[in-house]
Amino acid sequence: MRLFVGAKTKRSPENSWTGRKQLRAIPASALIVAALMIGFTGFFGGCDSVKETADSAILGKRVITDDAGREVEIPTAGNIKSVFFTSALAQVYITSLCPDLLGGTASKFDEGQLRFLPNGVETLPYLGTINNNGEIDRESLLAEDIDIMFSISGVGLTRQNISEAEELQAQTGIPCVLVDGSFDKIPRAFRFLGDILGREGRAEELAEYCERSYESVRSVVETIPMDERITVYYAEGPEGLQTEPETSQHMLGFLEGGALCAAKCEETYGGGMTDVSLEQVLEWDPEVIIAWDTNIRGGAYEDILSNPAWQEIEAVKTRRVYAMPNEPWAWCDRPPGVNRIIGIHWVANLLYPDIYDVDMKEIVREYFKVMYEVDIDDATILEILGASYPPPQRIVKGAGNEV
Repeated sequence: MRLFVGAKTKRSPENSWTGRKQLRAIPASALIVAALMIGFTGFFGGCDSVKETADSAILGKRVITDDAGREVEIPTAGNIKSVFFTSALAQVYITSLCPDLLGGTASKFDEGQLRFLPNGVETLPYLGTINNNGEIDRESLLAEDIDIMFSISGVGLTRQNISEAEELQAQTGIPCVLVDGSFDKIPRAFRFLGDILGREGRAEELAEYCERSYESVRSVVETIPMDERITVYYAEGPEGLQTEPETSQHMLGFLEGGALCAAKCEETYGGGMTDVSLEQVLEWDPEVIIAWDTNIRGGAYEDILSNPAWQEIEAVKTRRVYAMPNEPWAWCDRPPGVNRIIGIHWVANLLYPDIYDVDMKEIVREYFKVMYEVDIDDATILEILGASYPPPQRIVKGAGNEV
């Protein structure tokens, strides 16, 4: 049995932490049946493709076509005991879908995250990431007996995604499957992963939840004219002077929630986080600022509110400066993955509470229950939401209600 925060969830022995690295012996009966299949097909003039199918049955392999159009030979679901990924973005998917198959981590967990994640993840080895010019420990991948790897994008797959996956696969011999994690393809990504990993039921539950969430927010946001949308400055880094333009995948979670990007700057390709000056932010004069929080991410949230240099900005004058919730992963970005599903609810309710009139406490409660299989109480929910709850009165441009 594995314990989850606030809930006890039974796991079958084959999904236990100690059981996932058991020897993968092929039953003698399976070998005999497969040998007979090969013999019979040869007797009746069977072709090579039939023989390959029989061989695959013996070896426990299958061929799939990934989202980059690559044919990849992978283990059958019953032979996958340990999974890794190229980034924290992909890690969030696997942690939600099948945490018992985690073979290592691409990001190091902090105490806040561990409150909501399965017992045992704190002992997993850190194997690295290819994000932001990072490295994955190839020798450790082999030592941890990883069966399959996933590279999942936050937007459409790029040539770089493909070349990195192919290089990693060639160097290790471990199949690396590319998955398109674009916002509107998140449900499909879960179903694809579920099919590969033999977790179709759980994948369908997650996919349907993401579909409902995305459509409920999108159906409201689409009704808001662009000239009535609230301008948001995304304040990244310890000084709040790094940000994203509207073309960046790191801004997408805010835009899907109905924000209008305040920053007019060039995109820094790769890791994002374009350097800007305070003078530029003053010129953009955003109505809302969403910053990294001070305690967990070392962001500028508290400094923006107290620093005299920021006080002439509209968002600061009206006290519409908020720290992006972070648990168990940041809600809108970094990683720009499925964790953004809760972020679009939060942004839409924060900016347009009279239009997207939902109870964020219940939204958060459902999110944790579905995505991480944990029950959290009101006190914990309010702690996570911080000063963003309850949301302020909506800014209606030109209506005379600006604070």
